[in-house]
Amino acid sequence: MTSITEKVNELSVDLDKVNSLGILRLLRQCDSQIFSGYLDYQSIVDKEIEEEVILLVERIVEQLNQGFSINVVSTGAGTSGRLAFFISRSFNKILKEKGYENQVKFNYLIAGGDLCLTVGMEGAEDNIHQAVNDIKSQLNQENDKEIIVYIGITCGFSAPYVAAQLDFLLNENTKENAKKQHIISLMGFNPIELARKLKIEKWEYSFNDIVERLNKLKHQQESKSRNYFILNPIFGPEPLTGSTRMKSGSGTKILIELIFSLVLNHWKSNEFKLQLNGDHQQHSLKSKYYLILKNYEQTCRETYYNIEPLSKVIESVGNSLKKRSHLYYLAPESLGIVGFIDASETLPTFGARPLDVCGFLMNSSGEEGWSVMNNREGDLSSVSDQYKISQKDFTNRVLPNTTQDDTIVISIGSIQQLNQFKSEIVPSLIQHIKPNQSVNLIYFKQDNNDDKILDKEITELSNSNFTSNINFIKIQLSNSEIISGLPCFYEISLKWILNSLTTGGFVLAGKVYGNRMIDLGLTNNKLFYRSCGIINSIMKLNDEELARKYLICSVYSINSINDIPQEILELPVYRHIEYCEESKIKSIVPVALLLASGKFSSPSLIRDEICKQPIIRLLLDQHKPK
Repeated sequence: MTSITEKVNELSVDLDKVNSLGILRLLRQCDSQIFSGYLDYQSIVDKEIEEEVILLVERIVEQLNQGFSINVVSTGAGTSGRLAFFISRSFNKILKEKGYENQVKFNYLIAGGDLCLTVGMEGAEDNIHQAVNDIKSQLNQENDKEIIVYIGITCGFSAPYVAAQLDFLLNENTKENAKKQHIISLMGFNPIELARKLKIEKWEYSFNDIVERLNKLKHQQESKSRNYFILNPIFGPEPLTGSTRMKSGSGTKILIELIFSLVLNHWKSNEFKLQLNGDHQQHSLKSKYYLILKNYEQTCRETYYNIEPLSKVIESVGNSLKKRSHLYYLAPESLGIVGFIDASETLPTFGARPLDVCGFLMNSSGEEGWSVMNNREGDLSSVSDQYKISQKDFTNRVLPNTTQDDTIVISIGSIQQLNQFKSEIVPSLIQHIKPNQSVNLIYFKQDNNDDKILDKEITELSNSNFTSNINFIKIQLSNSEIISGLPCFYEISLKWILNSLTTGGFVLAGKVYGNRMIDLGLTNNKLFYRSCGIINSIMKLNDEELARKYLICSVYSINSINDIPQEILELPVYRHIEYCEESKIKSIVPVALLLASGKFSSPSLIRDEICKQPIIRLLLDQHKPK
């Protein structure tokens, strides 16, 4: 049975046939499933998930109250790892401000390390050895009073990186002489029976083996004192098939922030008050759980009230990408990181060029670029242009070289950020903005006195001659913060917006067929098998092994499936992935799709055809089976 996160979403099958407004309407329907649920599966608002979350929160707070210090380690590959970094960074910041960083700390692990915050690395997700070394680095063997709260995030219950860490920690907990018990949780959005059963390469287990072991231990313990948890609300298939950066990514952010906020509020309610209408101290954990979820759902609705102005930005992004131009994001603090993450995901999802979509961070408190990011490995700007993310990089390097075909999206969420935009960014825009260029300012506001001033300032700015080229988009939300200093609702709203801009833009640029990505990268095991599924489905082969052979022909530039040497056919998947990386092969899936049509005699001829017509969707329309 197909994993739910890899299934086709019936709501969005015509994603490539509608205009920009239609794209937003389809995304709105799909995102609503985060809260409404999917078919008859358990959703985030159902009792099973609510009780599991509350038991986890109570267990963590119980350990804190018993004098343990807690190292909360959120971990994952790709989007999951980036969100682990993002959320840990935000919560550490407020802990430090309140002086509790010695009792609780939030850490992150991402497969491949901080380099993969920006660019996915070949094989990182599948590296079992590195996964174990990474989690070992978080253990404090010298301190018997420090325990790990592990949150392994893998949307489809498939990431070897998470499986290896779970296995290691389960072994630690079940040792005869174990001095302490770590709290171990798995987060994903599939039923546990759909965890991947394929044996992980270079290892003796499948992901399913590890899930079954975790689930067995979970049921062996008393509920109030157990250390094992599985958090798996079902959000349904992605609007773009398999693109878990979208709905699953949003669900990850919501669920982790919900857990972390409840932990801090339940532990120290006066210092970490919930900033939500309807929150009172006598409320139970259960009522706070639903109150927070209600506010996320309201934020989703309020975000999609703005589809008319956002549809125009999607059209602009689509035009930019068709013309091989660019989309640039700029924003302060956490809003800037939302843009940074969205940009990083376009390479593996859409086969984008490295600088097609770039995210930049505005300066903050005298810090710039990677200092604002506050990642573990520090400044990575020397690696390549993809890692140059500072405000100075945007104003001095990017802006002077933009053309009228480039799209710029700037986001702010306060009067202070607007003033910074006016003083530090607007002068550069005036100097370098091109006639008819799409420059957009998205500003978030609530209905309070500070934001009434923001509205007034924006109106004055929009009426001035030098900003006549800027398109102002107001996103009015009922809430901005869960806890003071955590603008989680502005962040999730911006995530939904930017995901729609890149997804919609690449749809309009012909990088999507129906609701399937057709130019994804082959950087790990999961993407290899997803690619086989795409070829099998679109070309109506009804034979997964045949699809695999066409993919191999594309990778090795072999003219016919009958010509594939047996030694290549028998290679493990990781060897194909290594070859793709070493040979820097492009358009792997498009070539395989067209080869499967039977209308081309060789991959090289197909690549020539793609050079003439880079819009893959049009080529597929001409050559795929009717």
